Amino acid sequence: MYKASIIVSLSNEYALTENFFGNLLGIINGDIDVFAVVDGETDRKTIQFLDKLKNMYPNISVIYNNENIGYSKANNIGAFLSSSPYLIFLNSDTFPIDDSLYKMINFMDKSPEIGVAQGLILYPQTNLVQSAGHIFGFYKTSHAFDGLDQQAPIVHRMAERQALGSGFYITRRSLFVEENGFNELFYNAWEGLEYSLKIHCKGYKCMYYPEAKAYHVKGSGRNRRFRDESYQTGYFWHCWGDKIKIDIPDIYHEQLQEEDYKYHYLLINGSSIRDNIWSILLKELPFNFIGHYNIEKSMVKNSISLEDSVPASFLQSKSNLLFVVDSFKDIINNHRIFSYRKSFMVHDIILDLHGNVIYPQIYLKK
Repeated sequence: MYKASIIVSLSNEYALTENFFGNLLGIINGDIDVFAVVDGETDRKTIQFLDKLKNMYPNISVIYNNENIGYSKANNIGAFLSSSPYLIFLNSDTFPIDDSLYKMINFMDKSPEIGVAQGLILYPQTNLVQSAGHIFGFYKTSHAFDGLDQQAPIVHRMAERQALGSGFYITRRSLFVEENGFNELFYNAWEGLEYSLKIHCKGYKCMYYPEAKAYHVKGSGRNRRFRDESYQTGYFWHCWGDKIKIDIPDIYHEQLQEEDYKYHYLLINGSSIRDNIWSILLKELPFNFIGHYNIEKSMVKNSISLEDSVPASFLQSKSNLLFVVDSFKDIINNHRIFSYRKSFMVHDIILDLHGNVIYPQIYLKK
């Protein structure tokens, strides 16, 4: 019996498929098998390449679908053909590093209480964090620590999550079968997150395991047709909205220092989330606020220029500023303002919806 089965659905260009298997075959041995489910792909060069692979490698199976059936159904087909104790789901634009897949298998072997585990996912362009599992705000989920340096202490910390992303995770096949696989009402979004959430609710642990790492190109591996996620998003929150704990305040609190709560702050909201929602997210954190300001100017290319969106009376104030934004990357490039404010010896903080806690003057210095 194989140690684990890798399940991957394919609906992308030849170059990505060749790169994916070129990496994969360099890091696995014959003790892991692969089920590649071709989801309506008709490119002749891709099909010839896959036929050559399955003839060369007895541990590779290729299953063809004549029509595009979506991520959930395609992965379920591969998973239910497997007889291995573990299923490893990979997007076809995911590139595991070194022995990460074997680390995931060993991690599961040693921990029977764990139902699903996800490794650390990195951007190949920047080597920064893309995902350390899912975290939740008010009817909103995001990938933990998106954009953070992978050397940050919080990134190295193994942690239990409510849900994980299936582009790079492992689960027990027995549990997957019990749940009838991924929910096929999802087409190309939410299915992996929902499955791990189900396992969490059954009493098993869903673990973020940073010792296993992979690069993810993001957005290249799933078919882009019928990409509208609106009904899938609505369906997910209808089913799970009242069962999910808002855990982003806990993620902030893990990183904030006791001295951070001793200061008084002017709150500046540069997020797409309204103030009353941020009040929910911050109410468990004992910050002292002396005022607030909303950035009403629309964001351009997901960036905020402080000079044209926040009055000088705030920016030149010697009060401490606490910025709340969707992503700290939207605001951190305001080098002139943060450098200027550093001379005031202020204690500014940025919080974002990925759970990042950034001290801008320190960040820019690094």
